[in-house]
Amino acid sequence: MENPVILQTFYWEMNTGKYAEEYPEEANLWQLLANQAEEIAEAGFDLLWFPPANKGAAGVDDVGYGTYDLWDLGEFEQKGSKRTKYGTKEELLNAVEELHKCDLKLLYDAVLDHRMGADKKEKVKLKDCSEAEVWTKFNFPGRNNKYSSLKLDWNCFDGTDWNELTQEAGKLLFNTKEWDDSFADDYLMGANLDYQNQDVRADTINWGKWIINEIGFDGFRFDASKHVANSMIYDFIEETNQSSEKELFYIGEAWINDVDTLVNYLESINHPKLHVFDFPLRERFIELMHGNLDLRWLGEKGLVNRKNYKHRAITFIENHDTERDEASEYHTEAVAQRKLQAYCYILMRRDGVPKVFWKDYHHFGLKEVINNLIEARKKFAYGEAYESESNDQNTYSYIRSGDQDHPGSGLVMMITKHENGKIIEKTVNSGKADTEYYDYTGNIEEKVKTDGEANGQFKVKGTAEKGYSVWVPVES
Repeated sequence: MENPVILQTFYWEMNTGKYAEEYPEEANLWQLLANQAEEIAEAGFDLLWFPPANKGAAGVDDVGYGTYDLWDLGEFEQKGSKRTKYGTKEELLNAVEELHKCDLKLLYDAVLDHRMGADKKEKVKLKDCSEAEVWTKFNFPGRNNKYSSLKLDWNCFDGTDWNELTQEAGKLLFNTKEWDDSFADDYLMGANLDYQNQDVRADTINWGKWIINEIGFDGFRFDASKHVANSMIYDFIEETNQSSEKELFYIGEAWINDVDTLVNYLESINHPKLHVFDFPLRERFIELMHGNLDLRWLGEKGLVNRKNYKHRAITFIENHDTERDEASEYHTEAVAQRKLQAYCYILMRRDGVPKVFWKDYHHFGLKEVINNLIEARKKFAYGEAYESESNDQNTYSYIRSGDQDHPGSGLVMMITKHENGKIIEKTVNSGKADTEYYDYTGNIEEKVKTDGEANGQFKVKGTAEKGYSVWVPVES
């Protein structure tokens, strides 16, 4: 993949409320993605991040994170339905086939931390020697041992959060158990899987191999990975990767806003194939939205700018957790709040793999602009990368020098937080002498010519809506 881009194919409220009314086609996501395969590929996307495709505790209403049965991809009558929220297994397999025809790679959202929606409860002894009645028996009656014969009971979990005997919530650790070796608190929600139990460990890894080799996915996004046993994440990557000749891709969702701590997380897993979402960089984008970010230091922010780790960063602005109707820093004023400056930054940068959010792309009116930025990335974002010496608190310029393998490549990217309505002009060395440039975004109409030392007076519009430009060489 050259200059890869990820599309997140879902959001939390998909096919609910006003979204079900306005976007009825999203009721059958697998069918929708299959139908859009060519369009998605032509837009320049390389990887698609799927939601959890397995049966959740809430059946067709489950976004996928209330995992009940990993092995049920919409094939069995369980939890009140055969299909999942997104469709049936047959529709999923068809989507995988159609998307692969367009050379798209697919990432499965693996929820490995917990299970929910147990079939029965059982009495157990807790660590403090008291007794509890807990929902920990999973028999998967609809599946009838297909794919896996493992049934789950309290022995498969470290603990849970609800005691039926006392009708009280609280973190309950079972007798003879210890929490696993996760980076953050092992307990997050539901019935917490015990990966010191070798049957649970083996079954989960076998499931991962099945997802890759039988269902056809090309990698995983690990939900809440900092709460899953570090050794389990390592072994899961190692064994699924060795089971396939494909070049698999792995992303951990370690929601950590500090770069040093995020680096510590990567080192604790210690697997070279693991990428992580760059939450520290997103924090800086929130500052940018509010006009509080000093752009002189933007080139030093986030994991994407940390030496030895920048290639492990997945850069993004929003996801299904950060952007919800009831809680989002950006809300729906996507353009006015400098979101496109953020997209311009991640899509032109040499390091990191940028991810586009479904709502931004399809619902917030940004599809045309994002397509334009992706096209600029694919055509021009090559060669050496460096910040301009003219960067100041309000305006930032970033240069790609171009390379011989991509004739006509190279660019000058500019973003600003100015809102004075004026044209901001900066002297920038583009690395290309006596070269004429034009703004690929169309935000600035006139062209710019560099001098014999490659310096030019590059421009960007001082508005929140159009405060971004990507200057590229005019075709000779």
